[in-house]
Amino acid sequence: MHTRGRPSHLLGAVVAVLLAGCGVAKLDSTPASTTALANLQPDITVVQTTVASSTTAAARPLVYVFPFTGQVVSYQHEHHDYPATDVFGCGANVVAPLWGTVVQTRLEDLWDPKVDDPATRGGLYVAMVGGDNVRYYFAHLASVSVAPGDAVDAGTPLGIMGQTGNARKTACHTHFGISRPCPSDEWAVRRGEVWPWTFLDAWRSGNTTSSPALAIYAIAQQNPQACEFAQNAPSAGDA
Repeated sequence: MHTRGRPSHLLGAVVAVLLAGCGVAKLDSTPASTTALANLQPDITVVQTTVASSTTAAARPLVYVFPFTGQVVSYQHEHHDYPATDVFGCGANVVAPLWGTVVQTRLEDLWDPKVDDPATRGGLYVAMVGGDNVRYYFAHLASVSVAPGDAVDAGTPLGIMGQTGNARKTACHTHFGISRPCPSDEWAVRRGEVWPWTFLDAWRSGNTTSSPALAIYAIAQQNPQACEFAQNAPSAGDA
């Protein structure tokens, strides 16, 4: 997995001002438009992502879509233990919310309820890094239709909502997590760092510029060692 793109010191200073005035919780729950992002730092809307062909994607605007189609879906504005969202609507198509690159998939359900390894609880999954340098994770899929290295556009099919992993013991759903990319295998960061429902609400209502990029940047500044700790977890390599 390889991604490129890093906020500049200017963006860091602006985010610091935002944090001082509002607090991280507000950034986590308030969508940022790509217009606002562009005003803060033009480069954040043109992050270059390495794709399988070893070429870099041209500069493109960030245009988001609601990542579930084909079925009426529902989700609560809460989640247990950590920021994420469980989306319900069995059989729904799971699609890319933004252009980017697929970085990880799992095509075999390895979860063993007797062991309950957190690295395999997601069953079949897809993780992609968008052009906003944010990682999007979809777990408990019934099937996966992409492979690591695939370049995707907003709306590209990634898989089908299912009941794999520890969802075998619950209602059919897709776990949706938003996080920073990490350079090595891990599950603790990938599963979610900011609340997705704010952005799902915006995308579903047609707000195609609502972006989690600033919220993820703020979290990364608050906890810069999260990836390192996650990668050192006992089962991180199983993720």
